[in-house]
Amino acid sequence: MARSTCPMCREEHWRLGRASVMGSLAAAPRRLAASIRRARGPRLRRRPAPREWSVVEVLAHLLDVEIALSFRVRKAAAEPGSVLTPWDQERWTPGLRHQRAELGPTLAAFSALRADTVALLRRLPPAQRRSAARHPEYGRLRIDQMVAHVAEHDLNHLQQIQTTLKALARR
Repeated sequence: MARSTCPMCREEHWRLGRASVMGSLAAAPRRLAASIRRARGPRLRRRPAPREWSVVEVLAHLLDVEIALSFRVRKAAAEPGSVLTPWDQERWTPGLRHQRAELGPTLAAFSALRADTVALLRRLPPAQRRSAARHPEYGRLRIDQMVAHVAEHDLNHLQQIQTTLKALARR
């Protein structure tokens, strides 16, 4: 299959490689839990640099993304051609006080919502997974494009969490 540029990030999704998008989506909660299993306490709230997010902030951001994805998939599947609402992650993180989020409930909410999103996607027929809605910034977005973007996004943030925890362990 030929690679194409993502309409959301304007890049190729290279982290996914040959991995199944659905498999990657389904595995994300387990991978995230495994990556933070040994990390405890203040390390999870420590920012690696002034303008970078802590592990807790990244997890809360992933929950925000999953909320948006879940809604957008439903909107595009049930109301093809409808308009999607944008959101500003740079405002949500401080505005929702993600630095104070509780790790366990945040990961549990992400895991539960992701499981529901994956179940929904699996019950949609292939033609419906190509349904599209219109985003004010990105234009026409198909469900399969949004899902591939989020699968790549998960891998990006998983790597960010692992890098952050390694860097903080050396301090």
